[in-house]
Amino acid sequence: MNSVTIEKLPFYWRLSPSGEPRSNIVEDFYPFEFSQRPEFGLVIQKRNEVVLEALEKIYQQEYNIGYLQDTYEIARQYGVDFVRFLDKVLADNPGIHKVLEIGCGGCVILEGLMKRGYNVVGVDSSPFAAKEGAKKGVKVVTAFFPTPLVTEKFDLAFHVDVLEHIHKPLEFLQQIRENLNPDGIVIVNVPDATESIEIGDISMAMHQHLNYFTEDSLSALLRSAGFDVMSVVKAGYGGSLYAAARRSKAAATEQPEAGVDFSSHDRFPDLAKRALSTFDQLVTNILSDKSASLGFYVPLRTLPYIAMTGRFSGFRFFDDTNHWHYREFDGVPITIENFADLQKKPVTHMLIMSLTFGDVIQKKIHASFGNQIKTYTLSEIARGTAS
Repeated sequence: MNSVTIEKLPFYWRLSPSGEPRSNIVEDFYPFEFSQRPEFGLVIQKRNEVVLEALEKIYQQEYNIGYLQDTYEIARQYGVDFVRFLDKVLADNPGIHKVLEIGCGGCVILEGLMKRGYNVVGVDSSPFAAKEGAKKGVKVVTAFFPTPLVTEKFDLAFHVDVLEHIHKPLEFLQQIRENLNPDGIVIVNVPDATESIEIGDISMAMHQHLNYFTEDSLSALLRSAGFDVMSVVKAGYGGSLYAAARRSKAAATEQPEAGVDFSSHDRFPDLAKRALSTFDQLVTNILSDKSASLGFYVPLRTLPYIAMTGRFSGFRFFDDTNHWHYREFDGVPITIENFADLQKKPVTHMLIMSLTFGDVIQKKIHASFGNQIKTYTLSEIARGTAS
């Protein structure tokens, strides 16, 4: 794979109240480069020791504990959908009693399982998880996995939005295998990068995400780690992949099976150049019109594009995530507004930077504003059809 490099990508790990900048424990910007693990057909972030050190630092902070918290409304629909998948695996495997969650965050899922009679343990490096576990009566080991503090065997291990963050994902899965009983099961929940890779969309670039999975690459990695893949499916809500795999009786091969074609990933750099060219031309045309005003919906997905084009002003950010309202990314002093703010003060042009929810957001804007706001979706931009 040829390189796709972003020289200065904002390092997202928290949001600060608008107009109240806080000192940062890491730099505001770091470089980012896409690369590949060809043996698995896996698109990755090229490893950078400076970035890895920054990641280790933020993962030990109380702030960085993911979506699955009691107070995060966005977690509910994601969580309900994933638990539906988890429940099917549990129903099909009644011998499961001991359950391990890696990266347990707010212990929301573990609490529910514990109340249903399962013996549960969580592992998480954040002090927040330990506090939430103590409140809910869930045992939480405060450490990075793998850890010598967890030596027992489990019938099921699962993790939600964890594997994409792991520096050495093969070794991570192999260690999970060692912590499972014979015939033990692992369940993996990761962002689905399939469409982004297919169309050259760089909006998935984020320093926290070291690995970008498709159904094929996730399956290949699990098999190489010593698992028999039971299923890999697209989530019913949001843009995730769910996989369930059973501990294989055979030893880990560390190589995917022959005959899997991953050549489509090689087109990603050229397709990314097309997407960036379309984005840059579109934004340039809008900003050059003194009567026009520009907004971006889903700003986290916008950051890679504006970083590549060097534009960090002249537009507004919008997002419907409640706890993001009137907050800012480190190094990018643009207040994040919501739909109510847009209704009070509309823009003339809106770029909707989400593949998963682009159509939903576009319909919402059209229903409220009609033709008053010209909209473009990320899919149109990346495919070169925006006009």
